Formats: sequence, C-alpha cells, structure tokens
Amino acid sequence: MASMSFSSIGNFISTAIVAVSNNPGSINKGFPFWSSNVNVSSKRNVRDLIVTHVATPTTPLPTVAPSWEKESVGNRMNHVAWTSVRQERWEGELIVEGEIPLWLSGTYLRNGPGLWRIGDYDFRHLFDGYATLVKLHFENGRLIAGHRQIESEAYKAAKKNKKLCYREFSEVPKSDNFLAYVGELANLFSGASLTDNANTGVVKLGDGRVVCLTETQKGSIVIDPNTLDTLGKFEYSDTLGGLIHSAHPIVTDKEFLTLLPDLVNPGYLVVKMEPGTNERKVIGRVNCRHGPAPGWVHSFPVTEHYIVVPEMPLRYCAQNLLKAEPTPLYKFEWHPDSKAFVHVMCKASGKIVASVEVPLFVTFHFINAYEEEDEDGRVTAVIADCCEHNADTTILEKLKLQNLRSFNGKDVLPDARVGRFIIPLNGSPYGKLEAAVDPNEHGRGIDMCSINPKFLGLKYRYAYACGAQRPCNFPNTLTKIDLVKKRAKNWYEEGAVPSEPFFVPRPGATEEDDGVVISMISQKNGGGYALLLDGSTFKEIARAKFPYGLPYGLHGCWVPKH
Repeated sequence: MASMSFSSIGNFISTAIVAVSNNPGSINKGFPFWSSNVNVSSKRNVRDLIVTHVATPTTPLPTVAPSWEKESVGNRMNHVAWTSVRQERWEGELIVEGEIPLWLSGTYLRNGPGLWRIGDYDFRHLFDGYATLVKLHFENGRLIAGHRQIESEAYKAAKKNKKLCYREFSEVPKSDNFLAYVGELANLFSGASLTDNANTGVVKLGDGRVVCLTETQKGSIVIDPNTLDTLGKFEYSDTLGGLIHSAHPIVTDKEFLTLLPDLVNPGYLVVKMEPGTNERKVIGRVNCRHGPAPGWVHSFPVTEHYIVVPEMPLRYCAQNLLKAEPTPLYKFEWHPDSKAFVHVMCKASGKIVASVEVPLFVTFHFINAYEEEDEDGRVTAVIADCCEHNADTTILEKLKLQNLRSFNGKDVLPDARVGRFIIPLNGSPYGKLEAAVDPNEHGRGIDMCSINPKFLGLKYRYAYACGAQRPCNFPNTLTKIDLVKKRAKNWYEEGAVPSEPFFVPRPGATEEDDGVVISMISQKNGGGYALLLDGSTFKEIARAKFPYGLPYGLHGCWVPKH
C-alpha cells in the first residue's frame, strides 16, 4: 500500500483558548498566539511548510479551557474522536502551516454527532450524539474556524431536562410508568417522539439556504453558514407525509431529489423539489420486490437521466422501533432470504426502466453512478459505485461507542470495498456486484466518500474516501482511488482519525482531480487540526491546528463565497 506518513505537530505553538459563554448572544472570538521560533519538522514528506496569515489579537485573551467530559473506559482517557465536544460554541482564526490556495474562497461546513453525554447518562452509539456543526472559512489564504451545537428541539429539551427526551438512533427515553409508555408509543406513531437531531449531513440548496439533515423528516433544520446559528425548521409544504427519508438527498443548484420509504406498503416514493420552494413533487414510485419492509436507504445515486433506487436486505423494522431497548441491528432487521435488488427510474417520466436482482449487499454510502453507452451512443447499462461492507451488518455494532473507545490494537474493522453495481438495461433480471478496485489498495476499508461535484451522475475517474491502515477498529486513512488505473494513494498519520475527505474543484480546472481535499483530523493526544491535501498529488499543502481536538464528524458541504 502506498503510504504518505506525516509526523504530528509538536508543541511549538502556544494557543490561546477562547472562553465562550453558554449565552448564544455572548461569544468572545480570539486568535492563536505563536512563538517566534517556529521550526517545522523536516521529517514530513511534503514541500517546505511555512506559517502564514495569522492575525494578532489587540488585547490579551483569557486562557480558559473547559474540562474534558468524563467519558472513559476504565481509567483510560478516550480518543478525542469519541469524546463529547468541550464546549457549546467557539470561533477563532487559526495558524496556517503551509499555504492555502488563494482561489479557495468559501466555507466548508461539517455536520456530525458531537455530544454523547447528557446529565449523568452516556449514549451508546456513534449515531446518537447531538449534532455539532463545524465551519472552516477560507478567504485570502486565511482560515477562520468555529463550531456550534445545532439547537434542535431534542438538544434543547435534553439540555433543559438533563435527560433524553426524544428517540435517537439507539436510545429511547425512559418512561416513568406503563401509561407514560403507552403515550410514548402513540407519539411514536405520530412522529412526535422521533428526534429532530439533525446530526448526519448538511446541504446547500439551489436557492442558497443551508439545511442540516438526518433520517427523520422533522430533523431538517435551516442554519446560517456564517454564524452557525440555528434559524428554524425546514418545513415541507406538501402533503406527502411520512416520517423518514434518505439522509443524503441529491442536491445541485438545479435539483433536489430524495427517497421517501413507505413502511406500510413497502416501497419508495421518488420525489423532487425545485429551488426556492419547500414543496416535494412525486416523480414515481418503486414497489419493493420482496421482504416485509423497504430496505434502508441512507443514500442513493443518480445518473444524468436516471435515479438508482437500492433495495437492500437490511430492512426497516417497525417492531424494533417499538422496543424500549436497542436490538442488535437497531431500527433494522437483516433479511437475506428477501434477496437484494436495484431499481432504475427515469427522471423525466418516473418509469422504471430496470429492476434487477443483485448479490446481497450492505452500504451506507453510494459514491456515484453513470450511464454506460455502446459504440452507437445507446445506453446499455447503469454503473453505480458504493462503499460496500461485504454484506456484513456487524459494521453497525462496531460503531457502538464502547467498541470505538476500547481499541486494544486488534484488527476488528470489518472489510469493505468499492462495490460496483452493473445494471443492464436490456431486460435482464440480474445485475452484477463486484469490486471496482482491489480492496487491499485502500486497506480493505472504505467509507465517507466524495467526488468532484462536476462529475455527479457522469462517468468519472477519482473518488476520495476514508480507508484503513491495519490493524484498526475504524477507518483511519484518507484515500484517493483511481478507478481507471485501479490504484489508490493513501494519507496516514499514526493515531489519527480523519473525517470525510471533501473535494473542492479549482475554478476553471479542466482536470477532474484539480482541486483540494479538506478533512478534519482528531488526534490521539487530544488535539486536532484542519488538513488540506492536493487533489492531484494527494500530498499535504496546509494544516491548521484547532485550540482543542474535535469529535469525529460525518458529512459536509461547500458554500462558495459570492
């Protein structure tokens, strides 16, 4: 495996920690201090790095650091990636080590669970945490960072009552008595008790609004990308109803597409929403081929003319939703006998042009899809790539916080691959699923992917994702996959947990990989930093240390400066 290893930043930078009030109207912004004797390690396999573009505060700042959350295994301090964020909000300019390209102008937003402790109660699963929104604002080679909790009703109620008040991914509020339990079940059917904790993704709509999302429809929350303020609920104005949707809609400046699973009559509504509106309109419906419920659709891909609807044998389970304690697969159930299918729908007509059986699969995230043409330009197949976990559902169990926090050096991360579906459009009842690249190229681990957005739905060559350097219990590298040469370039730093690598193309670029890759790194020593890699060479071009490490985050979006 190719490896580009960088030594961690030393303690040569002294940072002023910003004191932040819990009062949303009060925030002290500050900037890091630094020593005049900066000496960048010469061990890094990158071009010479320099420290640039740092504003000096005009008045001294208090060096107040909130205490660590007491979330530990035995007496061992947890990795900061799996530890609740230190404080509710912070903002400041960071020291840039290296050089940020001057063309990079805008804000990278990253969403994800960041608070797993309420009162004296510790949540159980990575996906339960209350949403922490992080921003990296790039302008003129400078970097201003900040983070803030998304003020969902679930978060505000938990903070006020110091206990869980809504149903999270694996958590259920404890009922005081049987009548309260019956009332809670009634609220579940109405959706009132489901969380609006928008801790999964963040998207910029075509009209400029920025919305944070999760699996529940009520968990759609509008935020200000500059201040990170919570502005309010994103209310859908249609009458389509339903409680859940795909956490990853397809969003461009021109379209918004998503899937609404139907748990009563197993299937999916495929819907679209025009920029500037809150009204979803139905394109068509896919009926499930088998199984008691629709398969989980955390994400789905599209091509230029088609929407690809996966029907995974990991299916929603209403009975598990009703239970007061988590089941092994939480809100889902594995039904291998129900088989697996992929459906292809025409965007324009809503007609299903293919519905094929495929090998069993488990995926959270699709990478991209495109149309394969013959010599005459006729579309013969749809190719859809995803981060596929070898039909192994144990990945959900591995994401329990207890498991993430108890890594002992053993290699326990389940294998994963770039799974490539080949879906023929000639009426064949079967499709194929194969590895697009030798999984050893990326350490047999793959998830949290991005591409050049200009190639969405088109034939493409490069994908960026988190891979693995074994032994590990979680993806711990960044990887650039070349789907033509079938090779990967990998970035790795010992003890680091990187979040999703997000690709931002250079304006005017003609090459697919001409741009930068942004990631946020959580370090085992409790620190963390923002990282920029060259999209082509995959070598480090800049990093900027946070005043303290941030918990692991999930998905992000880019908001360009206009």
